[in-house]
Amino acid sequence: MCLLSCGLEEFYFLDYIYDFRNEYNDTNAVIYLPPRDAEGYTYFNNFIIFYRLYLSDKLVNTGRLLEGSGTNNDRIAINTTLNSDYNGLFSLTDITSTSASTSNLENTFSNRRFFLLTLEDADINNVLGDGALGQRLDIAFPPNPGSRPTLTINESSYVLWRAVENRNLNPPLNFRPQPSRDFLNHPDLYNIANITDALNADVVTNTAEGVQYTYISMYIAARGTSLDMPPRTIYSQPTFIGIFRLANRS
Repeated sequence: MCLLSCGLEEFYFLDYIYDFRNEYNDTNAVIYLPPRDAEGYTYFNNFIIFYRLYLSDKLVNTGRLLEGSGTNNDRIAINTTLNSDYNGLFSLTDITSTSASTSNLENTFSNRRFFLLTLEDADINNVLGDGALGQRLDIAFPPNPGSRPTLTINESSYVLWRAVENRNLNPPLNFRPQPSRDFLNHPDLYNIANITDALNADVVTNTAEGVQYTYISMYIAARGTSLDMPPRTIYSQPTFIGIFRLANRS
């Protein structure tokens, strides 16, 4: 919604993506995206998905991890930084908050080393652009070894890919994900020696013995452009998608 009062700056608002907890489990999330006539979506460009990877020595049922808003023993068991990130971002996802500011949303996530999700052989900004409005979005992390995670919308499925850059950091960060851009667990992924700005910059280390699992935490938001001169980027409040464990590479 855009409000204009005499002598006041225009205020832009993109409605948040509604809660979908009833259609979340430890391998899948179903998200019903807002339609064009949702509040503020006149200014919509595309949806964006933030992610970060966390190493762990614990095998945890992630289906429980949408419960609660404070400290969660399962999040702590996976990785203490995962719990810190979740609690640090909760004020932005809290739709009852009257003080949440999304004006610098991408910078906020970038400062916590979250990266923008990409797709293999497709531009995610186009896939999650106008044609995604009002659609059902399915995100799946199959547990079978070698099964690559997918994003499905408009009856088309795409393989999820890791980022290779973060332009919102200062200076911008480019890196080479190891062993590849696939979201599959592998010794090169949970090798602490590879967690550098040049290699696995999207991974959070873990100093516990027996680290052998990798989990992903994801958020989704809408992004648009204001009518200001010059135009500026506007965002909805982000919605927490969930936490999933990556399947092993076969």
